[in-house]
Amino acid sequence: MDKWLDKVRLRTRFIILMVGILAVSLVLNLIWSSNSQQKQAKTQMREKAYVLSQQLDAVWEFISINQNVINYDSDGNYDFKGLHCSLVGKSIGKIFGEKTDYTIRYTNFNPRNKADIPDEFETEGLNLFLENREIKEYYDIVLYQGQEVFRYLSPMTIESSCLECHGEPAGELDVLGYPKEGWKIGDLAGAISIVMPIDIYKENTRVNVIREVTFFFILTLLFILLIYYATATLVTNPLRKFKNNIEKIKEGQLAINFENIKAVGEIKDLAEHFNDMTVQLNNLYTSLEKKVEQRTEDLARANSILESQRIQLEEANRRLRQDNQYKSDFMAIMSHELRTPLTSIIAFAELLERDKSPKTEKELRVVQEIKNNSQVLLNLINNILDMARLEAGKIELLLEPIDMVDVINAVDSVIQPLADKKNISYSSLVERDVPLLNADREKLRQIVANLVGNAIKFTPEGGEIKVWVAFDKDKDEILINVQDNGIGIRKEDQPYIFGKFVQSDSSIYRQYNGSGLGLALAKEFAELHGGWIKVASEIEKGSLFTVGIPAGQGRDLSEDYAG
Repeated sequence: MDKWLDKVRLRTRFIILMVGILAVSLVLNLIWSSNSQQKQAKTQMREKAYVLSQQLDAVWEFISINQNVINYDSDGNYDFKGLHCSLVGKSIGKIFGEKTDYTIRYTNFNPRNKADIPDEFETEGLNLFLENREIKEYYDIVLYQGQEVFRYLSPMTIESSCLECHGEPAGELDVLGYPKEGWKIGDLAGAISIVMPIDIYKENTRVNVIREVTFFFILTLLFILLIYYATATLVTNPLRKFKNNIEKIKEGQLAINFENIKAVGEIKDLAEHFNDMTVQLNNLYTSLEKKVEQRTEDLARANSILESQRIQLEEANRRLRQDNQYKSDFMAIMSHELRTPLTSIIAFAELLERDKSPKTEKELRVVQEIKNNSQVLLNLINNILDMARLEAGKIELLLEPIDMVDVINAVDSVIQPLADKKNISYSSLVERDVPLLNADREKLRQIVANLVGNAIKFTPEGGEIKVWVAFDKDKDEILINVQDNGIGIRKEDQPYIFGKFVQSDSSIYRQYNGSGLGLALAKEFAELHGGWIKVASEIEKGSLFTVGIPAGQGRDLSEDYAG
């Protein structure tokens, strides 16, 4: 559909648009004319019915006023002639109806003659007159005896001349022998009902509509033809010439003159711009080959330079990878080589410590310092070795069922002496609902030991450290929490503390020793288990480190923890 529309010419689109506008205009004009003519016909019928009702009402009133003149002779003797207002009104209405196609009736709610009983339309009008005495007419185009007609109702009210036959007392017989209704002046006595045929009005409406629509059609058609001619002369023909010239330009004929296009306004300005453009294109084209050749040579030189730089970059990347491998191998070898003598030093220090030969207090302190510092150095070397293995991708998890109580107890045995030495209150707790989990026992121990060791390092004497393990059933995670009331961590430093060789105190003369790998290793080991680590801390108020490890209840964790 879109491709077909793209092929439709502007002139054809304009014709389609104009035809559409003409069709819509005709339909709207037909609707408007029909409604206007119907309203006009209805207004005319209403005016005629109104005049007729007033005439009938005047006859009724005249007969009612002149009853004494009719019924008394010249000597003043009363002789009822039977020529009362109701009879005269109905008779005149009947005679008028015989000479025309009109139907005239007099009706009320409780008529004396059953022939005057109101139908549905008359009942609606009578109720309307009764509810609102300000309403003086009721009319509409409705069906009557199977035909569409105009119906009109005009209310009739009681006047003083009507009281003799319809006034009080109610029930008393009037001169005609009918019981009086007991009406008062101003009461609704009934309505004049007029039924008018509308065939002639409908025919007039149809003729008028046809005449108006025809006139509008001719006027609109002339207007469209005028617009079409003007558009073809001022727009489509110049654009067609534009298209032909552009086709020649596409074929390589740049010496095209657009000044021969007869156009005005914006199209003329466009032709002048295009003419300037073709001149510039022709000038550019004459020197284009030379510029292309020059640009080609420049591009070849640039490609040669880029190729040389690419080779140099690859060589630099190879050297960097080689240097990084050398570094990792060196760190692994040196850490391994340093562990052996340190392990021996610690072993000999423990032998000296267990030796029962008499020692002075100074000798015991020296042995303890050797042991403690060797243990610190061994932990640093282990951290460096683990980090080197992580970078080399050589660490794998040894999964086994683990009770977190065993992990915490293993850390307590090492941490408690260090806490006692700094006079720090240390406590640990594993909540009862913490389940067993498949994990690497040593890696979990290192996570807890690094976090607690970090807390002891940055907690002053007399401080407090709490360790507790909880279970989050909703997330199926075991949460390891380490809280201290130490120096805390600045908010701006918290995003970086899990990086390698980072401490929150990063000044040149750092107060706290250490490699800066403890938190980095804790993060790496937690993520190896599919877990996470986060910190919440305030300066001078302490820190809370939380590690989340998936518990994996009811499923095999070996796939998640595969190294």
